[in-house]
Amino acid sequence: MRVVVAVDRSDPTFKLVHAVTRLYTPAEITLVHAVDHGLARYPAMGPTGQGMVPEELRPLLDSGYKLLEQAAKSVPSELNLVVKQVCALGNAARVIINTAQMEAADLIVTGARELSSEEREFTVGSVSHRIASYAPCSTLVVKHVPEQIRRVLAAINGIDDAAQIQRWLLANPFHDPVEMTLLHVVPTLDAYRTDSSLGQHDRFHEDLHESSVSWGQKLVDSVAAKLSATPAHAPAGGCYKAHGQVSSGDPPEVIVRESAQQDLVIVGSHGFQSVARFIYGSVAQKVLHRVAVPVLVIG
Repeated sequence: MRVVVAVDRSDPTFKLVHAVTRLYTPAEITLVHAVDHGLARYPAMGPTGQGMVPEELRPLLDSGYKLLEQAAKSVPSELNLVVKQVCALGNAARVIINTAQMEAADLIVTGARELSSEEREFTVGSVSHRIASYAPCSTLVVKHVPEQIRRVLAAINGIDDAAQIQRWLLANPFHDPVEMTLLHVVPTLDAYRTDSSLGQHDRFHEDLHESSVSWGQKLVDSVAAKLSATPAHAPAGGCYKAHGQVSSGDPPEVIVRESAQQDLVIVGSHGFQSVARFIYGSVAQKVLHRVAVPVLVIG
């Protein structure tokens, strides 16, 4: 596995390196730091454009490389990893995504700074959300690193999410076993409960809801069975002890509530870049805002 880790000055403990090595044993890690300073004047610059850097900006790059050298020391030496370092002028999200493309990365790991409100993300976004939205691979967004990652919640919205998440988990098993809950949330229509004029449709609504719950249970049970079967390249005893769970309610609200008992949340990126995201916000976007544990966005 090739991993790109975004390094900035807000994280002196380099928790991102620790987070990814608790989940996986990568073959290669690329540490990348972006210097976003007066970049409107240098739109073409990226990881390969350092030779054109104006002299007055070179101290910023030198400082960035020193930061990367410190981060490299936090990579456990016993893992015998190939560690690369990239420091470049440019928009942070763009530099990180471009680096992931050039390195053919399987995973980007980035931190997440708290925003004042969801309205701020709606208007200007954040580096972590832009990466998760446009990355060419999966993205692990880390706010806080649990002492251990033993309980994982994978939110499955539908067939596309199920296939996407299942493929990733089977191809990239965690190096330690985990207990995994595969959660499907059936949205409830609160209008039927609050608008008396819709009372005649209650039976139809209940039948539809029951049908949706049954379909969702079959979906998560199917994925759980496949994940619980030991992959040929997984550690002895298998990586996943998986079970399915179906709940009702507002999907982001349910996922956030259930995440309180978990060490990691997994969501699919299917439809993450759709126009609807900019109008209503996607489930993945809302989860990234509100979940305290690391979130793995499968892409």
